[in-house]
Amino acid sequence: MQNTQERDGRWAKQFGDFAEHLTMYVMGQLNNMSVALIDHVGADVIAVKRDGSEERYAVSVKGRNIPPTEGKNYNFSQRDIDKLEETAEMLKMTPAVSFVFVDEMEGAKKIRVFVAELENVFRLCDDPETGFLNRVADGISFCYTEGKSRQWLSEIRKCDMILYYEIQFTEMLA
Repeated sequence: MQNTQERDGRWAKQFGDFAEHLTMYVMGQLNNMSVALIDHVGADVIAVKRDGSEERYAVSVKGRNIPPTEGKNYNFSQRDIDKLEETAEMLKMTPAVSFVFVDEMEGAKKIRVFVAELENVFRLCDDPETGFLNRVADGISFCYTEGKSRQWLSEIRKCDMILYYEIQFTEMLA
């Protein structure tokens, strides 16, 4: 099989589906939740804690395959935030967001999954010590690098308000 840079015309849809299913795996298998994929404006996944705590989440999944030449960030628009909050309120769930990014920032291709309750995202945006989440004119900017000299990953990995997972690809040659 030949590795080519040309993408199928359905790539965006396929990657979005993948990001949603990976989020379901992270929340379901790694965080002891019952999960379901939903087709609703504002939310893609619902997740319920299996520990009897009644914690229920409506999750908006945002995925991005980031080329090496672009910054490692994502702007979560106010429009998307509003839709997520409306859906979560209607379902009587806590709004949450999952960012699924693919990059080669550290030399190898990695998939990174960041999951947080929306309320915690706002808290981090308002904390002057936090540099990786910021309010912008039309929503929120999430960034895990700051140019070539500064990476926010070490701070994100230590942040107890964000679930962080990564998968690294290693090509096995015969």
